[in-house]
Amino acid sequence: MCYSTTLDRDLKALEQRLNRRMIDEFKRGERPDAGDQLLLPLDRTSAFARPLWPVVASKAPDRISVQRWGLLPRYIRSEEEAQEFLKRTPTFNAISEEVDAKRSYKHAVESGQRCLVPVTGFFEWRHEGKVKVPYRIGLKGGDVFCLAGLWEEHDGVDTYTVLTTRANPLLAFIHNSKQRMPVIVPEAQWDAWLSPDLAPDEVKRLCEPYPEEEMEAERLGAGPAQGTLF
Repeated sequence: MCYSTTLDRDLKALEQRLNRRMIDEFKRGERPDAGDQLLLPLDRTSAFARPLWPVVASKAPDRISVQRWGLLPRYIRSEEEAQEFLKRTPTFNAISEEVDAKRSYKHAVESGQRCLVPVTGFFEWRHEGKVKVPYRIGLKGGDVFCLAGLWEEHDGVDTYTVLTTRANPLLAFIHNSKQRMPVIVPEAQWDAWLSPDLAPDEVKRLCEPYPEEEMEAERLGAGPAQGTLF
């Protein structure tokens, strides 16, 4: 699954790449409910830290906003409930083939609350005996690309999850324990992914594995496990 990402671009470069501006109140750090102000670039970041991340959400498809990783359903009201929920049911990733049957995502799916999560890379671990070896994975050329997500409104800052799909051959070799990979939205389909008119069968089509020939991976050497939520 995808629990670690990076975005090695400053805000100006990200805005140019996505052809969108960040919403002013986020840019100026005027959202006290969002906690610490988002600072770009973002180094290798774990979902378990529940970080803030720039996203393009369907409710404001022409702007960049900031959300917190780990989708919280609308019935979660307090921080205490959020921590208990994420400990019991981590929603950092959502299996795209099953998402419409999960209570946690029901409202987001039915409301077409999709988002783009810009990254320059993500990390997966290959099991080699008793050792987990991390790999950094991205697109050839090293440019910003977008993972597919769902988002949900929440008191304070909105939250999101990253959709996953079955692994292509490259990711099947690397992520050999789970055989999964994040859904990558082709650049030509960014606007379609955010559209409220996208038909369910088109949503499923866009959740197919990304072509391995357009991706690259770097072995980083043996490292620690991904970590836990608490």
